[in-house]
Amino acid sequence: MNGFTDKLINMKKIKDPDSILLGRRIRTLRIIKGLTQQKLGNKADVDYKFIGEIERGNMNPSFKVLVKIAKVLDVELPEILRFEQEISDTKELESRIRCIVSNLSVDELQNVLMLLRVLYPVR
Repeated sequence: MNGFTDKLINMKKIKDPDSILLGRRIRTLRIIKGLTQQKLGNKADVDYKFIGEIERGNMNPSFKVLVKIAKVLDVELPEILRFEQEISDTKELESRIRCIVSNLSVDELQNVLMLLRVLYPVR
């Protein structure tokens, strides 16, 4: 067996929402950097097929692999874990926004409102 096959045997297949978001995030960052799965895999010393499995949300990378991927993508590790850009469900986005603003002070809420008005002026 080759190294990739060994990893597949030792890691259980997972298809949960966080794995899917992680995969989408890595794919987005990879595309922004103009890399193919194969180039990312080569530079990160990870089989490109494993990169594909991660991007599809079928496999979870180890911390060590995540660090390697972040280094190749030239981003800090927390940036890979920022999933907001990958969420496409309106209700989920609204829920996350509500969670953030629910504990803000009046002054902080006014700042948020001001920022929103600058970004999205009312016509």
